Amino acid sequence: MKNKKTANIILIALCSLLLFIAAAFAAVPRSEAMADSDTQTYEAQESGPQPRLWTVLSLNIGGGNGTVYATAKNDFTLFMSTVPVTVELYSSSTYTTDYTQMTLEAVVSTNDLDMNTSITATAETGGVTKYWLGRMLYKIDSDVWQTRETGVRQFSGTGELL
Repeated sequence: MKNKKTANIILIALCSLLLFIAAAFAAVPRSEAMADSDTQTYEAQESGPQPRLWTVLSLNIGGGNGTVYATAKNDFTLFMSTVPVTVELYSSSTYTTDYTQMTLEAVVSTNDLDMNTSITATAETGGVTKYWLGRMLYKIDSDVWQTRETGVRQFSGTGELL
């Protein structure tokens, strides 16, 4: 009897800890920049509806070695969820924030983006400096489809952020 009571207390404490960690993770701002020697990556600003507590997705745009890419990642899922995701990569020779006025360069999708996995849409620059935008469409379980964009970034023909 005493062992069962102790096991229940431990289980309740672990569940409470998991919920606390998930809430803290979801509250972290998602707009810091990261860079390494070949590529530059800039994480999307949060906009529009936010993901539920159970799933945290990120969207990044970067470039290097004559390419530009947009990557969607499932950073954290507390409980089992089905998360279909599509990543689109757009370019334009003139500055615009409207993806419908840009050229669709690459599309990738998955029926379920599992935790700690990512998908990347990549396009070659063709040696031309352009403005680029990454866009993610996603749905968490039976929720409505949502979108997130990286914002427009200018990359050189070699894929370097300008």
